[in-house]
Amino acid sequence: MINLRTASMLAHYKQWVDQRLFADLAALPPEEVSKERVSLCKSIIGTLNHIHVVDCIWRAHLEHREHGYKTRLEVPYPELADLWPAQRAMNEWFVDWSDRQTDESLNQPVEFVFCSGDPGVMTAGAMLMHVVNHASYHRGSVIQMYFEIPARPPITDLPVFLREAFPLYTSA
Repeated sequence: MINLRTASMLAHYKQWVDQRLFADLAALPPEEVSKERVSLCKSIIGTLNHIHVVDCIWRAHLEHREHGYKTRLEVPYPELADLWPAQRAMNEWFVDWSDRQTDESLNQPVEFVFCSGDPGVMTAGAMLMHVVNHASYHRGSVIQMYFEIPARPPITDLPVFLREAFPLYTSA
């Protein structure tokens, strides 16, 4: 079960970490972001697009509408400069959405259909938790790809976010 305070913290964390990551990636040579690597999504930009597409899919579920994606591996934004505004807008949507919720609304079940066509049901709060967890999981792949460049990745840890950007969550 997720409450309003945790939902808000998670949405703000995803927004903060993406801002940090995209700013750092923009400073790398562009060919490193698109370079093919051993990864499910084949590159940094492919991985970031996967995260974005999955965010779009779950947003659509939360809005009770079709998302239009046939696969989670589409690359609608092959350039980082084009992906960042779309991801920033997506993160703003999740922050605004989470800030409008209540403990009760976060625990309401939402029916949806997976890309496979299978039906599913999760609470709205669990959907948000999945969006944040999914992005964190794949961001780990991006961080691993930094070491192949080689470059030092940005710090994206939750405790750093709480200290720097969301200290209110650490107080009672």
